[in-house]
Amino acid sequence: MKKLPFVFLLLGFLFPARAQEDEVKIDHPIFVSLPGFTLYDHEKQDFGAYSFCDVNGEDYVIEGQVSFYYYECDDVVNPKLIISRFQEIGDSLKASMYGDGEHQLYMVLQTNNRRIYVDLFAEDFYYTLNIVERGELKSDIEAESLLKDLNEIGKAVLYFNFKRHECELTSDCREIIEMIARALKSEPTMGISIDAYTDNIGRSDENLELSRKRAETLYNELVKQGIDPQRMVYNGFGEKDPIADNNTVMGRAFNDRIELVKK
Repeated sequence: MKKLPFVFLLLGFLFPARAQEDEVKIDHPIFVSLPGFTLYDHEKQDFGAYSFCDVNGEDYVIEGQVSFYYYECDDVVNPKLIISRFQEIGDSLKASMYGDGEHQLYMVLQTNNRRIYVDLFAEDFYYTLNIVERGELKSDIEAESLLKDLNEIGKAVLYFNFKRHECELTSDCREIIEMIARALKSEPTMGISIDAYTDNIGRSDENLELSRKRAETLYNELVKQGIDPQRMVYNGFGEKDPIADNNTVMGRAFNDRIELVKK
């Protein structure tokens, strides 16, 4: 696991250890300051990129609203107590958490239509919070609604929150996949096309190939769930046919989608 010092690094820019005196410093609405600590530094970017660490210790880049917080305490505090307090907060939010248990804690949680990534580093008199918020969408559609959309509209739009430039489905997609399989098993004669799309970040040819791989990934997962492969085809369309503005974080989240189309 990486150890993050209290200086903050984003895209090669080093933020100062102290904020200007006239800068307004406000806690994050969810992760307010711990008792006895004072917020000394706060930086925020409406859109940025941040290198986050996954459960296997591998770094990957996430994009979204990036906020940095630096807190200090006048007394010495065991870093484990800071970590423990944030673990309690994470438990209350049903967050996925991992870290070294001593100084570092990573937290990933979903609230409303935003996915929040928290990188906490704690020492004996300070702690830092680096928070990235993505305007992602969570597919909470039920099997009955999925079938209704397929039969009445001819397609259903789903969001799987893939990591950027990756085609691997995350663990929180399993319920969606199982729901799709249940719906298709209840309509054994229905054929579908799995059509994947991306936003416009990156090269067009790479996005086209990425969308094809994502569609193929879902196809293979549904085959594992017992769906006849002869009922399905898959396609990747890359950046084609955006349904929202690619110049905004939320718009890109809408465009990064998979559509199930009735055949």
